[in-house]
Amino acid sequence: MPKASQGPMQRSVSSTDPLATPSHPNVLKRNQACHQCRRRKLKCDAKRPCSTCVRSHAHQLNHAPPGSNIPPRPDCTFDEIAETNPAPAEGPKSRYERLENRINELETLLRQKESKELAILNAASVTGAQVTQIASGSMKLTNSIPQKQFNAYSSKGSPTTSSLSHSPSQDAFTSVQSTENDVPTSLPFGLDVMWPNWPLNLPGPELLRHLVDVFFTFHPHANRLFHAASFMNSLSYGPNHPKFPCTAVLHAICAIGSLYTAAVTSPPLPDFDKIAPDEIFLERYRVKEQRTDSFAEQQARLARETGERLNALGEELFQVLQANIVLTWFYWSHSRWVDVFLSSAHSIRLCVPLGLNMCPPFHSITKSERPPSILPPARTVVEDETRRNAFWLIYATERQHGMGNGWALCLDDQDISQLLPVRGDQFEQGTLVTPLERQWAHTGDLLLTHPEEQIDSFILYIKGTILISRVKVFNTRFRARHYAGDTAVTNIQSDNRSERFDPRGSSAFIELDHIASSFRSSFPSHLRNPIADNVVDSHLYTACLMPHLATIVLHDPHAEVRQSGCISALKILTAARAILDMIYTVWSTSYDITLLDTSCCFAWFTAGRVLVRFLQAAIDADGQDQIATLRAELEFVHSAISKVGQRIPLAYRFSKMLEDLVTRHCGETFGSTLRIAPPLPVESHSIRTLFRESPYNDPTRQVSLPETLHEPGSFLSLA
Repeated sequence: MPKASQGPMQRSVSSTDPLATPSHPNVLKRNQACHQCRRRKLKCDAKRPCSTCVRSHAHQLNHAPPGSNIPPRPDCTFDEIAETNPAPAEGPKSRYERLENRINELETLLRQKESKELAILNAASVTGAQVTQIASGSMKLTNSIPQKQFNAYSSKGSPTTSSLSHSPSQDAFTSVQSTENDVPTSLPFGLDVMWPNWPLNLPGPELLRHLVDVFFTFHPHANRLFHAASFMNSLSYGPNHPKFPCTAVLHAICAIGSLYTAAVTSPPLPDFDKIAPDEIFLERYRVKEQRTDSFAEQQARLARETGERLNALGEELFQVLQANIVLTWFYWSHSRWVDVFLSSAHSIRLCVPLGLNMCPPFHSITKSERPPSILPPARTVVEDETRRNAFWLIYATERQHGMGNGWALCLDDQDISQLLPVRGDQFEQGTLVTPLERQWAHTGDLLLTHPEEQIDSFILYIKGTILISRVKVFNTRFRARHYAGDTAVTNIQSDNRSERFDPRGSSAFIELDHIASSFRSSFPSHLRNPIADNVVDSHLYTACLMPHLATIVLHDPHAEVRQSGCISALKILTAARAILDMIYTVWSTSYDITLLDTSCCFAWFTAGRVLVRFLQAAIDADGQDQIATLRAELEFVHSAISKVGQRIPLAYRFSKMLEDLVTRHCGETFGSTLRIAPPLPVESHSIRTLFRESPYNDPTRQVSLPETLHEPGSFLSLA
């Protein structure tokens, strides 16, 4: 009796065990039944169509009401698995061996699927793409996006392969040199994978991942605003998972990622033949255009709307700030002055209630019902440093953009009591660095003292921004402070009333001028050259530009280029030519200069504006040698800005503004020459000769007050 019952029990167990080898000839393998029988949990004989589906279809035909649309054949579908007839082999000896065999089988299928996808990507490339590499040698991307990928995101204005438009900033990826240790960021996603609850207006997972990849690969600040490893890991979660990135952040990244790929559309460049290059309100012309929003414009609008809604609800406040910062970068890159002004102001003011502009113990002594920060305390070192980096990045953006106007800034430097960021390697590793080892923003010797253990190119970038902020504030507040009798802005060295109004003799001006002239020479020896072995450090390059920019902004209001002995005139010309030398240095490498920080093209434009002033004076004095030199310098600056303008619309606008400036001050002849001048070759003999012969090409050259400024044959002797 026990033996008689044991046999059926064993067969029953084996028939339900997916890992067991079936002993009965009619028992189907796993997933061999049709989809319909599996869903309805019915018996299936695996015929095509199976008997169960045939009977169900016949019953449906016989009992259907009049007028019903019944398909002529039964709906019976199966998994597309190649039928194999393996030779009989000895079965697995244990459950673990069977599991390992199954895993190996699935891995083989996965590799086959990936190889097919790569073949599709290579065959159906929309852009004729090329492999891209980062200079740091940590990631590889492809610019091949099949049409199926474009159809994955929302149908509201989604581009197709036939509607993609290529603006000058939308060329295929630029190849950037990398090391041999490049590794892919991730395996290719399945082309048919889509989360059922995927946000409606986001691109599909593949296109989203592509845009996120190019953002982290090419944008100079991406790896500081976000902890790259944590962010990329969060993308693997489902959209409803609490660790999945905020949709406002993803929309903003999609918008700015459009600068670095031809896979999506970007807004066309404005027609500056019909619009003044320095026009502030471009939106008044945009409403007249008969075109739909590009992919980038759609994503920027969605990011702003989503962020505003979350702000009103008090949800995901820090991620909303991150989204606003990325949006500000997008607006600035596209020279949307109104949007960048409002967005940067909103973001930096949002930092105040979030408590990001200060750090204990330097909080307010006011007794209030409101806490110093409405954010919950950071849970990890990475989260804490990410918040600090976010503050300094929007601070830098707002300050750098503010250098282009005379308006007041949105947050006083005296209201900032925050630690400087940690080094990049410490941020990536989540290393805790105590306040005793770091510098505070309000430290007196902050700009000229750099602790060896807590300094890198990004920290110098922030310090350079603090320097230009101080220069900006000095110019903005000088008249009011002088009127109030502030001795720091009064020229106490002169008894002449008119000269006492000249700020160049005041202690505040002298201090700023000294810091600007000494800033770069104070860098640690390993951080004085932004270009090493043909690799450009974008943050360090920008930090090296900032003292020259500060010198120009500080001295430009007082420079009389036609007046003999004007120290300010020499200062701004020296600074402009130092910037010119840095342009030539980066131009002579294989580095793609369109990937530099956005503020670089503003510094280049500022140098070009100085050269225009001196060119105008040389034309008036009929100094042919000086005209030829200054003209060549201007053409080179314009060529570099135009090169960046092939990707970044802001640089394109600056190139048009420089052309317009030359035309207005030097005449149509010089302006037209600038417009038709081709980009200079990397190995331009004339420019190399120009820099070798220029007495101003040494950025460390110090000019003392008693120095003779107008030697025979020099430009200033023309006046």
